[in-house]
Amino acid sequence: MSKEPIIISIGGGKGGIGKSTVTTNIGTALVQKDYRVGFIDADLGGANLHHCLGIKRPQTGLRDFITGTAKNLADVALATPLPGSWLISGASDIVELANPRFAQKKKMIAHLRTLDADYILIDLGAGTGSNVTDFFAAFPCGIIVSDGSAASIENAYGFLKNGIIRGLLRLFPGNKELQQFIRRCSGSGNDLHYTTIGEMVAAAVQRFPDYARTMKEYLHAKRLFLVLNMVRRESDIRHGERFAGIVKKYLSISLIYIGYVSWSEDVNASFRAMQPVMLHSNAAEVRNAFSSITANLVALTRE
Repeated sequence: MSKEPIIISIGGGKGGIGKSTVTTNIGTALVQKDYRVGFIDADLGGANLHHCLGIKRPQTGLRDFITGTAKNLADVALATPLPGSWLISGASDIVELANPRFAQKKKMIAHLRTLDADYILIDLGAGTGSNVTDFFAAFPCGIIVSDGSAASIENAYGFLKNGIIRGLLRLFPGNKELQQFIRRCSGSGNDLHYTTIGEMVAAAVQRFPDYARTMKEYLHAKRLFLVLNMVRRESDIRHGERFAGIVKKYLSISLIYIGYVSWSEDVNASFRAMQPVMLHSNAAEVRNAFSSITANLVALTRE
């Protein structure tokens, strides 16, 4: 087992696509493979990952770390019913915690790398704003969740684009000229006529040769995986697979499709029971889907 945890952020922009369900059940499958797993609920405005893991009312969580009550992130980790796993719960009862300052997020990100686990799964909130994408941008590995619908794919694309741009901007703190260049290339008011991230980086090679290599390395290091959830028809899978091609073309990063989970009432029943569906003996199809997805994830992150 690796000493440094593999940290994977899980998002997709759109709400209601089952990010918490995907996080919970991939984590459970990893535990079943004897990996030590940490769960982070980074939805700072509407945390619910604790419910999925069978914890009714977390007595501590990110609120204590953000407000300074707890000095170390490890101090607010709670054991879950899954052996060898822990949860750091999000915050849903203090409005100002839904919009932490970047310095607070930076401190959280630094502490995450020191936690004891083989895998740390970060369940992100909905939306494409900086409070979500900063966590996505901070780590090489990420899972994009979509249900294959047009709205979901559009949201996922916006989430990915904002996350990549946010990550590139954070590479160069204090370099206002380069940051302005990146913003001009990526915003809705793009006046430099660059259609893709690749074109923007190529232009940066000419204008900012000392920094363009860092941009290329950041993009190359990204290891992103696509999971289709709540799939109802075969066309949803085809849309998802085409989406991966669009991401490669326009965002210059690889999005690897690692599997899908069909819509099932078993998932809803498991949520009501406050238990991962991976622990339900009568949900063989869903369990097999998450097992396959997790096996692909392990193979691709522990080469």
